[in-house]
Amino acid sequence: MWQVRERNAGGAGTLRYGATADRLDARKVGALARRAVADMGAGIAYGSKAVLQPRDEELMELTDRTMGELCPAAERLNWKLNALVSANARYCAVKIVGSNACNRAFGQPRSQSLIVLYDKLTMRPLALFDGTEVSARRTGAYASMVVEAALGDSSELTVALYGAGPIADCVIDDLHAHHPFRIGRIDVRSRRHESAVQFAAAAARRTGLDVRAVAAASEGRADLVITATNAGTPVVAPQMLDERVVVLHLGGDELPARFIERVLDQGSVVCDDVATVCHRNSQSLPLYFSRQGRRLGDMASQYGIRNLHELAGRPAVSLRRPALFTCVGLPVLDLYLAQWLHEQPSTGAGPAVTRLALPWRD
Repeated sequence: MWQVRERNAGGAGTLRYGATADRLDARKVGALARRAVADMGAGIAYGSKAVLQPRDEELMELTDRTMGELCPAAERLNWKLNALVSANARYCAVKIVGSNACNRAFGQPRSQSLIVLYDKLTMRPLALFDGTEVSARRTGAYASMVVEAALGDSSELTVALYGAGPIADCVIDDLHAHHPFRIGRIDVRSRRHESAVQFAAAAARRTGLDVRAVAAASEGRADLVITATNAGTPVVAPQMLDERVVVLHLGGDELPARFIERVLDQGSVVCDDVATVCHRNSQSLPLYFSRQGRRLGDMASQYGIRNLHELAGRPAVSLRRPALFTCVGLPVLDLYLAQWLHEQPSTGAGPAVTRLALPWRD
């Protein structure tokens, strides 16, 4: 467990380590995420990402278990160390994320992260936060933004949610916080049906929304399909992807190639940031191009692929259907949440900016 130790700052600065669970509600996260996206469009905020990914065979040098024992075949290994760097008018941030799907075999979370907030002028570190929950919450905030951008004033929306993990939790909380009266039903599908049942029951109790667990392979119709899994192969049945559907893709390679082709030719394609989605090359949309020896970034103009910030203030009817939103999770969103956490008054004794608190492991 992380333990917080107080240390004297020596008058040189104010670095603090803080938790986020009781300080960031879904309404606040949504407002911060929207401001971050708008500031990206205005050129005020920007970011980049670096990824270090060991070779899969290196895993066997670190454990005596086989790959099949460690990671289900349907999942991506996703073994990597990420550094997400961002800046806005006053601050900079670095988020470090370590992930490996095999962690579950060792009783550990699939990924964990830390965020360090810096003063932009001096590049002096100001605050250190557990970034794991920040990541899940800012990713969940895409759901309500997509509803606003693509579904107009539609009500009684049926949502098909693939996944029953922390991000799926945050998706439901975000929809409940921003559009509680527009959500008719949320159908949850998971690789393990028992997980979907438990997840749906907890989400329904927490939000009061109609959240149901359905069989993973079941078909049906949905206004909004949201994928939040670590799947390495498509999990959404083609029949779920009709000509009017809006898809928010938050996970791995979860969509069939035929849908990608159809939405490129007939519908609308949006990325939270085209360059970042292309660079990551981990989701169905960029993989569709890279498997053909092409790059998403090079083809964006030809297919009219837009960035999320370009839709700000534009009516939803301007989007042709089907519509695909591919969101990889932007460093700038982490920055805006960390900035807000840093600027809030301390809930403990003493002023919030006169102590140095660092996490140490015993």
